[in-house]
Amino acid sequence: MTPNISEFSYGYAVTSEVVKLLGTSIAAAPQFPTLYAEGQAGGGYDVKIVGGLPLFLQFKLSHYMARTNCKEHDLMGGVYYRWHLHSLQRSDQHNLLLELESKGNFVAYAAPLFYECAELNSHYLNDAILDNSMAFSPSDIGELPDEENHYIVFNRRGLAYRCSDDPAQVSFTKLSRFLNGKINMPALKSLDNEGVVRLGEEIIEAVEGAKVRRLKTKSRLKEINTQELSRVIRARPTLETLSLISRTVLDSELLIVNPQWGKSC
Repeated sequence: MTPNISEFSYGYAVTSEVVKLLGTSIAAAPQFPTLYAEGQAGGGYDVKIVGGLPLFLQFKLSHYMARTNCKEHDLMGGVYYRWHLHSLQRSDQHNLLLELESKGNFVAYAAPLFYECAELNSHYLNDAILDNSMAFSPSDIGELPDEENHYIVFNRRGLAYRCSDDPAQVSFTKLSRFLNGKINMPALKSLDNEGVVRLGEEIIEAVEGAKVRRLKTKSRLKEINTQELSRVIRARPTLETLSLISRTVLDSELLIVNPQWGKSC
């Protein structure tokens, strides 16, 4: 069954609960309308942050597969959920996220264990969005074998596959567990002006690396002007700039976790 919620609604619900989960550890998060009070610590990217742990999240919507004639019904042992990866014919997204993760960044696809608006509302009101969402690291999914359409199937019992010609088993975890594991980690990256530029350069390097991966295929995707990206980052080295680039280039939301935030304020 097709999801009847939007990526924006799901992304808003996830981000809102991340702020609650991480409390004073969340140093910055994307600005969604009404999500933050103006001037609140952690309220968007207008705050000065000395250091933190960048998290890149790409939101996906899940289709609910309940019929016994669904293709992976036997493989999954019953009902399951499915979300789609962008085909390499039309997007470099997966290669971009693989490259970004390979540089030591924390990157994950987030997909819900629900598909109806009523479920979204119920989980949101009960602070249960993250416990009913799953995190898939790009490296656990692996390189896509070709330019055809591929998708991930998963269920509540912890079983997941990347479905291509031959299904490949995939590891994943609850999004709440994925995020909780980051709270007690040291702030690995300096995020002063120079640190922001370095993180921006890692995004640019990911774009270049994805381009190299693409040489293995015959796809002709629109090129991203990395020189222009570099110019923008150096002209305005702020987390707000990186957040915009993350959305437009990676189609992902950038959050900054700072485990020492509460102690230093």
